[in-house]
Amino acid sequence: MAMAGAGFEFVSSITLFVLGGYYLDGYLKSEPLWLLVGFFLGFIFAFYSLIKRAKENE
Repeated sequence: MAMAGAGFEFVSSITLFVLGGYYLDGYLKSEPLWLLVGFFLGFIFAFYSLIKRAKENE
């Protein structure tokens, strides 16, 4: 039960970074650049959080 929120945390962190990149692209008029950067940063952060949580539960 300790890992119940891990999936939500994984998806929400990627979503927040992607939305941030999307809005930054709209502001800077650099269409796919910051969206992709946001996706990869969100993915890295999500995996970091997942690994950190898994090590705490060992």
